Amino acid sequence: MTGINDLPSLVIATLIFLAIPGPGTIKLFTSMAEKNGGPKAGFFATLGLMAGDAVWMVLALSGVAALAAAYPRAFDLLRYAGAAYLAWIGFTLIRDAKQTLGKGKVATGVGRGPWHWFREAMLVTLSNPKTIGFYVAFFPLFIDQTTFDGAATYARIMAVVLALVFGYCMWLVAAAQMAKRVFARYPGAGAWLKRLAGVALIGFGVKFALQK
Repeated sequence: MTGINDLPSLVIATLIFLAIPGPGTIKLFTSMAEKNGGPKAGFFATLGLMAGDAVWMVLALSGVAALAAAYPRAFDLLRYAGAAYLAWIGFTLIRDAKQTLGKGKVATGVGRGPWHWFREAMLVTLSNPKTIGFYVAFFPLFIDQTTFDGAATYARIMAVVLALVFGYCMWLVAAAQMAKRVFARYPGAGAWLKRLAGVALIGFGVKFALQK
């Protein structure tokens, strides 16, 4: 592909990165576990995750990373805000799980809609501003200097990455839907999983707040 050096390696590296569990994966699953969630919630949460990734990629390519390096205090404020948001979502999940635990329901939380699932997933992705640094380091690894054609090459790399994000998340949605049928046999399992997800998100929030 024009401008891209070693497309197979780009695909493999992206899939390895996606396979590492993170806040986005947790948010995808918890969206599906909501009262009227399911595959529809998973689809819109996936679009939100992709939108968040796209924002970080565009910012990385536009030189915002260099600006953040010049003003580290502003960057730290963004990081703390993102960490606080993750922790808040985590506490919300734990609170909802307490309200539904023991009621025999797998799906938890109040009914929400596509915009809610999209927005929260996007904000979860945007909660870690250090992602911009990852993309700054990631993109140059796969640029072929002999055929590089500027913005078009960056757009092609972004398209490959986002297509892989979509495909991987849809696979997770299908797997979660199958698991949901299994958990339906065990009343209260969904609430306990939601508790675990909440604790994990709080943990990610603390990690992002403390990392340098």
